[in-house]
Amino acid sequence: MKMPSRDEVKNTLNIDFLNKLCSVGNEGMCYEQICEEFHINKRTAQRWIATVTRLFPNYLMVRRTKRNKYFRIDFMNHGFSFDFSSEDAYYVGEAIELLSKVSAPGVERVKSALKAIYTRLEASVETKKKKRNYQADTEETVRSSEIVKFRGPHFSVDAAKIEQLSKAIKERRVCEIFYKSAQEASGKLYTIAPIGFLYGQSQYLVAKEVDKLLIDGIAHDSNLVHVEEDDLRIIRGEGLEDASKQDLYRFFKISNVVSCTPYLKDEYKRVYHREMNEKTGKLVTRSTKKAIQKEIYYAIGDNETVDNITYYCFGIYRGLVHHIKWRFDASTSAKLDNYLFVTPSDRQKVSKDDAGRLTVEFDACGVAEMYWFLQQFRDHVEVLEPINWQDIVNREVIESDVIPV
Repeated sequence: MKMPSRDEVKNTLNIDFLNKLCSVGNEGMCYEQICEEFHINKRTAQRWIATVTRLFPNYLMVRRTKRNKYFRIDFMNHGFSFDFSSEDAYYVGEAIELLSKVSAPGVERVKSALKAIYTRLEASVETKKKKRNYQADTEETVRSSEIVKFRGPHFSVDAAKIEQLSKAIKERRVCEIFYKSAQEASGKLYTIAPIGFLYGQSQYLVAKEVDKLLIDGIAHDSNLVHVEEDDLRIIRGEGLEDASKQDLYRFFKISNVVSCTPYLKDEYKRVYHREMNEKTGKLVTRSTKKAIQKEIYYAIGDNETVDNITYYCFGIYRGLVHHIKWRFDASTSAKLDNYLFVTPSDRQKVSKDDAGRLTVEFDACGVAEMYWFLQQFRDHVEVLEPINWQDIVNREVIESDVIPV
């Protein structure tokens, strides 16, 4: 029997390669990086990726940038994890450091084996960390806590629905939601890339709509669509004063989300098979198209966080940004020490005059929410800027009959 050579063994797909694809993070690995890491040629790397695609079709993430392909595997929500701890990874790393200072026969072989184990441990720690964070972020976990309670009037939200949306956010998976609003009482189906949650009196899902033409345009071996935005000004809504620019982000009230399901793209594979021709008695090769469905994932920019998207929002409304200046009387000001009018705190400028009156300045959008906020202070607050504040309120709140629900 012919035994495989050392090179043939090296070219066989191994568990270290799978572990590396688990631990490389969102960026993934391109063919050049795979070749350099495992000392193989590009043809072998292509065979390995083809094997991974066949074995784990739902877990392979493909990213295309400047004609390069980047690959990674994410087993986070599919019950896959190595039984290792972060402490194991630490001590293996220490052992590798110690061996690098030793010169003795066989040390390099042991060090190489430990590096392979360390790669597995990295994948394990990262997987468990993601699972732990995912569990901590679900609505059901928070609401069932004995030390955190939700009080006061608010919309009831189905915990199972939040869990579905949380899973889509964590996996960066394109999904479809059926949504009912005051403008569309009969409901409408949206294809979205969910980004995060925004909680207040009502709970909102922050998301981007995904153009299905983008999904149709990705290659057959890809399942990741790019919907990222790099301009921080646009992300923060500074361009919304231009009426010709549509807002990139949608705020869906979670209580109005009827259903949430993964978006599945129909793909067709041409399957060849041979069958006997009854007339000629010869084998004939025929082809059929086999339909498969695959989930689609999305990439967003590093700056596309809920904090950045709502940077200028007084609450959750996005729109024209105004320069705001309020002054409270002395009795009310005494109760507003350390009060955050907007988030983050560095957006506000606070001062007190000799009479003890507090003045706060900031830039923000959401006139209706600011109007409702000021109503609770009655005559104890004075709006200094904008000077046409009442005209703005009449136009954007009162005449439009906007109410805080």
